[in-house]
Amino acid sequence: MREVSLFWKRARLRDLDIAEILDIFKHLEFLSYVKRVPKDVRIIVKANFYEGKTVDDISKLYFLELLEVILEPIGPNDSFILLVRLNHSLSNINARTNGTSAVPGCRLDGEGLTYIIQGPPMKLRIVTTLARILSKPDRTSARSLDFKLTSNNSILSPKQIKLAKFAYDRGFFDVPKRIRVSDLAEQVGLARATISEHLARIEAIIMDDMFSSFDEPYVDPETIRLMLDTIELDAQEANIDQKKGMKRMLENIRDNIKNEIAPNILHDDKEIPSSMDELVEYGMQEHKENISQIDQIMVEKFSSLD
Repeated sequence: MREVSLFWKRARLRDLDIAEILDIFKHLEFLSYVKRVPKDVRIIVKANFYEGKTVDDISKLYFLELLEVILEPIGPNDSFILLVRLNHSLSNINARTNGTSAVPGCRLDGEGLTYIIQGPPMKLRIVTTLARILSKPDRTSARSLDFKLTSNNSILSPKQIKLAKFAYDRGFFDVPKRIRVSDLAEQVGLARATISEHLARIEAIIMDDMFSSFDEPYVDPETIRLMLDTIELDAQEANIDQKKGMKRMLENIRDNIKNEIAPNILHDDKEIPSSMDELVEYGMQEHKENISQIDQIMVEKFSSLD
């Protein structure tokens, strides 16, 4: 299990589809989930409003819906405790991964927005990558979480742990190895190719958990396509305000493909372009299908907003 913390300054948030939240909440803090399915993520939050703002102003936010005021503040230093429904493409993807989740500590304060999520490394990278293509964080940090072999939080499945322990006990990971893959496969009763694939997968998961980076600039086209598919799906039942926010997200994604992602695409097997303009154009080629999909969604879903 890993934990990743992403932070955006308030000034950067002004360019996003959620910008209006900055004028309503002085402090907003995630406490817990109540329900967690795409388009219906219900959470309990602690909230402090700017002077002149009230719970009624939440209706101005296309991605938040007030469901219940659980507790009203008694004194000037107290906070509202609210039950709200969160319906944003990023939170919907987080719910769809069925493995990553936000944790207490996520908050909007005077400095900016802190988003902390936990989960298995590969699923976690999908969510953090998509958060980064919406807007480049000002700070990113990651850490491994302690887990025991008997814990459900293990990065390996019970079967993978059993196979890894079996191979370890017989010296497969020793240097030099005390047993060959073929002999190991015979003892387990599986084909050599199957055992070899399983062990390679186990090693990859462990290495990924130890050394993976959550702030590297390169984003593969398939990951961005997941975000675009989610926005397109969410737009089917969206109202006007929600569509305006989604359109702004698509514009941010397009800009980030050009300004943040494309310049960082380098391949050892191809000649590296000599100028920045050529490098951007070269990188954009990998994402030409995503650019086309953005243009298509803009026309089919959001042309009525122009």
